[in-house]
Amino acid sequence: MRTNSRAWQDHFTERPWSQIALAFHEMAAGHPEFRHMAEIVDSVRVCGAERQLAALTSMHDLVVAARPVPEAPPIAVLVVRSPSSGHVGSGHVLIEHRSTTGHDDHLVRPSVEAVPVFWRLVAQKFGIEPVPVA
Repeated sequence: MRTNSRAWQDHFTERPWSQIALAFHEMAAGHPEFRHMAEIVDSVRVCGAERQLAALTSMHDLVVAARPVPEAPPIAVLVVRSPSSGHVGSGHVLIEHRSTTGHDDHLVRPSVEAVPVFWRLVAQKFGIEPVPVA
């Protein structure tokens, strides 16, 4: 039986978190409405979750999957929509969970809440908690 899944349907070609951080910081320098995107990436790096989460970017959106990333789709992902995505206006963030079962979820919150909302969904959907590196 085919499930109505909006999960990632392509090969997950991840980018290093350091490259993603650089790109979002450069974008935020010229467009402050992207600051929360850089803050989410920074939070992943600060707590060492790069070993547990893989990421790529789709235009200006951030797409995150739990490791190990399946070789073949569909792949459950969290998609953090950027202000330029057309899905949410400046000052807000939309984070979508695209599941393999079709039981998708999404949250829209003020962008100042982006990091805690991101981690709440990472914990709920992937079972990964942020642990600050000492």
